[in-house]
Amino acid sequence: MDTSPIAVESVRNLEANGKRWLENVLGQTLQDDQQVFIMVLSPGSEPDEAARRQARVGLDVTFRKTTAYAEEHGVSDDQIDAAIEEATQQVRLPRD
Repeated sequence: MDTSPIAVESVRNLEANGKRWLENVLGQTLQDDQQVFIMVLSPGSEPDEAARRQARVGLDVTFRKTTAYAEEHGVSDDQIDAAIEEATQQVRLPRD
């Protein structure tokens, strides 16, 4: 069975060298109030049910935290949508 290791970590909890490495890989600066979600996938095979459940739990935790943050800081749905659109455009830009 394929198990897909999953990690969700707050940027503020990352060691400096790990944060720099992720910033280099992602091509952007990470902020302390962000979280990093990493999942290892094996090409050609689908994650088993346990890995899917684990991924869903990780996403649910992240969604709850981001919702709480948005409510606490008065971030509107329109602002969230604009940020997602901006991030999507940055990811789609070709890298040199």
